[in-house]
Amino acid sequence: MTDQKSTVEQQIRPNVLQDQLGIKKDAYYAYLKHLGITAEKDSNGKAFLTEAQAKSIRLLREHVVAGGKIDEFDIHEAIQSALAIAGETALGDVAEQPIEVDPAQNLNMEALYLEASELAGQRLTASQQVVMAMANQMSYEDLHPTTKAKVDQVRAASAPKFNAQKIAADLLNQCRQQMQVA
Repeated sequence: MTDQKSTVEQQIRPNVLQDQLGIKKDAYYAYLKHLGITAEKDSNGKAFLTEAQAKSIRLLREHVVAGGKIDEFDIHEAIQSALAIAGETALGDVAEQPIEVDPAQNLNMEALYLEASELAGQRLTASQQVVMAMANQMSYEDLHPTTKAKVDQVRAASAPKFNAQKIAADLLNQCRQQMQVA
């Protein structure tokens, strides 16, 4: 029997998230692509998202529903905005009351730590994600001249060396040898 108190990462299935957000598969996959999210797979091979990934998709959906375009959405700005809104109090000058965390209140510290790690990981890899998104949109004409030169060298080296004269001479020699033997 399994331990009821063991921590399990919350797995959100794509169809459940699609139903929650009222979107179809094509929009779901467009959101995943824009955010650079790759769904995880469980031991049965079924796709799922982590809570942090699902929150990113929810933020993007809120942006789109509010009239924004997918291309204009920046996850880091959305997170900063959400944090700023969450940090504001209704009375403005009222000091925040410290929140005491009591482990006996069934708070899943592992899940909180994992979610914070996911957000930190996204923040730490933001510049690489931008570079990858830029690279995915570039064509040969967009390349830096030194990179173009490297691409040209690789293309030239990998192109087959076709010499019709040599192939014709070799085939003719083989035919002549076979005729002499026969």
